[in-house]
Amino acid sequence: MEDRNEHLLINYFDRTLEEREMREVEELINTDLEVRKQWQYLQLAVEAVEYAALYDQVAAVKENFRTIQPVEVLLPANRKNVRSIVRPFMRVAAAVVALIVGTVAYKYFTVSATHVYDKTFIAYNLSTSRGQATITDLEQAYRNQNWNGVIAAANSSSSLSDNKALFLAAMAHLQLKNFAAANQLFEQVLRNNSQTGDDYFRDEAQFYLAMSNLANNHPVQAIALLQQIRADKNHLYHQQAMQVGKMDLELLKIKANR
Repeated sequence: MEDRNEHLLINYFDRTLEEREMREVEELINTDLEVRKQWQYLQLAVEAVEYAALYDQVAAVKENFRTIQPVEVLLPANRKNVRSIVRPFMRVAAAVVALIVGTVAYKYFTVSATHVYDKTFIAYNLSTSRGQATITDLEQAYRNQNWNGVIAAANSSSSLSDNKALFLAAMAHLQLKNFAAANQLFEQVLRNNSQTGDDYFRDEAQFYLAMSNLANNHPVQAIALLQQIRADKNHLYHQQAMQVGKMDLELLKIKANR
């Protein structure tokens, strides 16, 4: 598989291309036989990841080759034409298997929760609301990246219903790598949303709760949140969540359950 096509098809599968590029790759798959084959091989690789552990898949392939190869040797002489067809087919099949295993193995050993976090995390910038007359101590501390000051200011308010204060304090804990404390505050924001029926800081809390779980190597919780965000095209962080490939999510689930 040529490098350029490989990267294009992986990005097409992960749906991380622009809409125009998605249409172009789809057209290429429909019109170019070689690209269509590469696309089918990639789908096979993903299916191998989804339905079997990597080493079990490799073992099964090896066992299949052990049972097929003796049959080829025992073919009678009057069927040489069949043997001549089988041998090239076996070479192609071996190449395809090697490609699939190589692609999956590379992804398997390089994808991790922290890798996905580093790829996906973006800093949260606090915007100034139109008509806002004053900036609170909490907001000023956040803009100055005074994370301990943010936490102190949020604690002084002692309010579990102020989603903005809770969220900014959670972000400060996330920056300080206090993941458990960050998670508690993000979850409080989501509980408040559930109780009041509004969505004030809901999208932000969902996305950064996923980031906190990834950074803390809790991929199962993070994947559930990212899948919710990916399914909601109106979510503020939908495009950012789509940067995480489907293959990466499947591999994280498999590795978390091993």
